[in-house]
Amino acid sequence: MRARPLGWVGLALLLASCSALRPAGEVSGAGTTERSLRARIYLAKGDAAAESRQWGLAAGYFAAARMETDSLAAQWGQAWARSRASTRLWTKTFEGSVLTATFSPDGRVLASAGTDSVIRLWDVSRGELLAKLEGHSAEVHAVAFSPDGRLLASAGRPGEIRIWDSSQGRQVALLQGHSDVVRGLAFSPGGKMLASCGVDKTVRVWDVGAGTERMRFEHDEYAISVAFSGDERHLLSTSMDRSTRVWDLGARTELHRLVGHEEKVESGAFSADGQRIMTAAADRTVRFWSTRSGQLLDVLRIQSGVSATIIDPQFRLLVQAGWDGRIQLFDARSGELLERLDAHRSFAMTVALSPDGLTFASGGRDGSLHVWSRPRTPAEVILRGHQVWVEALAFSEDQALVSGGEDGLRLWSLPEGNALEPRSLGTGISSLAVSPDRKLIAAGGLDGTVRVLEAGSGRQLLALSGVTGSVRALAIAPDGKSLAAGGDRDILLWSLPSGSVLGQLTGHTGKIWSLAFEPAGNRLASGGADNTVRLWDLNRRQQILQLDTGGLVRAVAFTPSDNRLVTAGINQPIRIWDAMDGRLVKALDEGAVGALSIGMSQDGRFMASGGMDLLVKVWSLPSGELMGRSAGHQGMPTAVSFSPGMSALASAGADKTIRLIKFDDLAHPPPIQTGLAEAMLRYGLTWNEERLLLQNR
Repeated sequence: MRARPLGWVGLALLLASCSALRPAGEVSGAGTTERSLRARIYLAKGDAAAESRQWGLAAGYFAAARMETDSLAAQWGQAWARSRASTRLWTKTFEGSVLTATFSPDGRVLASAGTDSVIRLWDVSRGELLAKLEGHSAEVHAVAFSPDGRLLASAGRPGEIRIWDSSQGRQVALLQGHSDVVRGLAFSPGGKMLASCGVDKTVRVWDVGAGTERMRFEHDEYAISVAFSGDERHLLSTSMDRSTRVWDLGARTELHRLVGHEEKVESGAFSADGQRIMTAAADRTVRFWSTRSGQLLDVLRIQSGVSATIIDPQFRLLVQAGWDGRIQLFDARSGELLERLDAHRSFAMTVALSPDGLTFASGGRDGSLHVWSRPRTPAEVILRGHQVWVEALAFSEDQALVSGGEDGLRLWSLPEGNALEPRSLGTGISSLAVSPDRKLIAAGGLDGTVRVLEAGSGRQLLALSGVTGSVRALAIAPDGKSLAAGGDRDILLWSLPSGSVLGQLTGHTGKIWSLAFEPAGNRLASGGADNTVRLWDLNRRQQILQLDTGGLVRAVAFTPSDNRLVTAGINQPIRIWDAMDGRLVKALDEGAVGALSIGMSQDGRFMASGGMDLLVKVWSLPSGELMGRSAGHQGMPTAVSFSPGMSALASAGADKTIRLIKFDDLAHPPPIQTGLAEAMLRYGLTWNEERLLLQNR
């Protein structure tokens, strides 16, 4: 069942308890100081939960912090956690343990069973009991749906296997042969075979239609799980003997014996393409093997005991249950921990993953069955396609991204996260700019050329030359009628769409790295390797202002709301200047080693920076207050950009990747009044008033 929402009386008691932590000498009536202290406590607890990837718990603490002081840090933390947290759909509790669970092929039904010998079928979306299948005389250790969902197989103690018509709830077959507990079951992809294994050390393959045993294999100790390959040529079995065996079903012989685990192997699976095998063992490792050669490909080490593991067919998401009651989700490709749920008070015995990978279930020795829903829109997506540093990126549309590097131009479609006909222009790309109407892309090359492309197709419309040196800086005017490009010392201006030369700006004594038009379009800012930022009057083609920064300037931008000038670079803080008189208004991030890129949101509310400290930071405008940080790049973020609708923030790095952060929740945090109550319901949380803690229920 769902956790009870926090009563206001309980909350009042909790907050009153926190008042005992006031510094000595604080006046008891100083409510503002008291609330600030409580907010800091909740922020610290939220940060700790986020650090351990307990996203639901973190969202609850940040919501509590916002009720005390609605700071930007609390807003960012709550939104960041919400976008990553799995929601608890429903919970059921039983007498005894939940030992096994599995989803139907269409994901609508969940079958669960355990020590009470009853198999229950649940409506996944509503948590309603659809049927109870009774007939087993002791605990049920394994359940499996046929590929069409019509049949359900179940087995446990003492060893018989029962097959049920899942829609009618009646038993249609009884398979006998195992002499002890059956631990694992799996239907073949075609549904005509059923594999089973158990404590009698045997692995058996049954003809489902005839109800007869077709073949048998054997382990040295009891067998725990079985899985068919997609082409039905191979069967996988794991065992207490610390081995995983791959059986050739045509030849009825052992094809591979996968050894290396130091404890019993709890789970195994074939990838959808049949090329890889996953095995998970009690030695706290998950191993990946080549199906063809049987060689070990990779090892994922888990910081908790492994009691059950399941992986999606594409080998992207791994869900792991532990003896400590934790459920953990991993990116199976990188090994990154995605989320941790302290779901059970004792051993987590089973996990199940829906076919679409968005819903998962866990059952434990504490008698609870939990069903969770993962976020439908990923909070973060990593795009890999460049073979070198990504030098520049820009959004051509809200769901279309352009990136460039020495290996050429890439066009990306964000919903799929795949390149749309990646195109190389023959020379390296060092800078990008997109017209205000999103119809044109300007790409600056390492060879000094500027190419103007049609945004939708990538078709070249213009090839402009005349820049001395590589083009590291590009900007298109707010009216879309002119284009500026920076070279080794000079700035060239062209008319769009004709491509005719408008003029040249001269004055820099070093390489030009950044350009930005002011919103009105009458002035242009430039920054470069001569440690200066220069402001130009475009009507007169003259310099009107020079700012000395003390280091190489990598980024300049105008704030859309108040038309101030922002600069950033190496060994200098991010600075905000009065664009009229050059007066320094404020400096941001003064303790950092510098920033290489700046991006402004279209509405002027946010600024992003990519730092040499490998962090992407988001700032609130016009205050300049830091909202939050995003870590993840393994190299310096060289470019940042907001999508036009602010649905995403993109960053590119020296690690050859582009990271997309879902920005909707960060830009629009939930209302304060509903945040905490919602978190309690969504994530199955409750207050521990004695310990002043939020915890999973």
